[in-house]
Amino acid sequence: MARRKKSGDSFVWITVATLMAVGGLLYLRDRGLLHWPQSQPKPADQRARDLVKKYPDAEVFSGPETDKKKVNPRQP
Repeated sequence: MARRKKSGDSFVWITVATLMAVGGLLYLRDRGLLHWPQSQPKPADQRARDLVKKYPDAEVFSGPETDKKKVNPRQP
């Protein structure tokens, strides 16, 4: 009669238990019973400050006002 190695059995059971746990978590998430924490987006002014710190020599545009200057309303 063949004897099984104890380490091989342990590896198989750990793998099976891990796959079942992951499957259970995914099932609960799909049913809406489990919610992953969502990262909150930074406010626009904080992102602008971070970009100024990261790129101090960059030219800063304020927004739609600069686009209005580029667009010619009457094009021939």
